[in-house]
Amino acid sequence: MATTRQGSSDVRPIGGQLQPALGDFMRAPDSVLVRHAQDGIDQAFAVIVDRYHAGIYSLAYRMCGPTDAEDLTQEVFLKALGKLDRFEFRNQASLRTWLYRIAMNSCINELRRAKRRRSLEGPSLDAVIHTDDGAVRRTAPDESCMPHVIAEREETREIVHEIIRRMSPKYQQVLVLIDLEGMEYEEAAEVIGCRIGTVKSRLSRAREHFASKLRAHMRAPRNHDIKQAR
Repeated sequence: MATTRQGSSDVRPIGGQLQPALGDFMRAPDSVLVRHAQDGIDQAFAVIVDRYHAGIYSLAYRMCGPTDAEDLTQEVFLKALGKLDRFEFRNQASLRTWLYRIAMNSCINELRRAKRRRSLEGPSLDAVIHTDDGAVRRTAPDESCMPHVIAEREETREIVHEIIRRMSPKYQQVLVLIDLEGMEYEEAAEVIGCRIGTVKSRLSRAREHFASKLRAHMRAPRNHDIKQAR
């Protein structure tokens, strides 16, 4: 029968085997958590989820918006659990990098699904209509675009997220990972699966595109046409 050392608090006898206590899991490095999670210890994977939930949710929120963020976060950890037995700490690949790669792929898939859904819908209220008198923009009254309403919002953050969500995935990836999540170029390249030079060039173009859209977006309320920035 397994027993603990006298005065020791780092192990507990469970199923005839010694296992770290929950408090030790909370302090354990990722490599230890992965090893125990691969051995089927649920507490270890629960700590992994707790440790990385906020970061994965933040990535999903910034890529796909608040409506899908929580579902995507859960999807990421379910996928990670299913693939965990094949994960290895080789070539210094970190658990965070691996989870973010799963999250990025899930977000891109969701963006593609959303694009297909939009293609099946009718024209939006602000779509351009071609008439005998020329092209006109179909609009509906929208008080959310009024200056007094915009001033009450958490304007800057929401505008930033909206502009990023309208960009192509390859630009979204680098802006979210590097500028918003604070990743180094090397880790971002690992997550995306491309060279560091590619990340840098994409980031430069993405920042230019973002700055242009932000300037147009910030001018739009004064003209009562927030959609004009597209």
